[in-house]
Amino acid sequence: MTSEKSLLPDVNTLIEDKLAGYPENVRELALKAIQLAESQQSEAAIADQLQTVIRRLAKPSEGDTL
Repeated sequence: MTSEKSLLPDVNTLIEDKLAGYPENVRELALKAIQLAESQQSEAAIADQLQTVIRRLAKPSEGDTL
């Protein structure tokens, strides 16, 4: 008898496949959010860590101009 879990698709893999069409910074943020959501940390700790990622992604790189 097969377990019910083996019949379900890997949700993270499905999400990663869907994110393939998005820019790299969007993929990075979404995957980090998923990783943190699974980490059993408090919502406040997750929010703090995501805020750091967003700030880093939003900061223009040295080659970018405004």
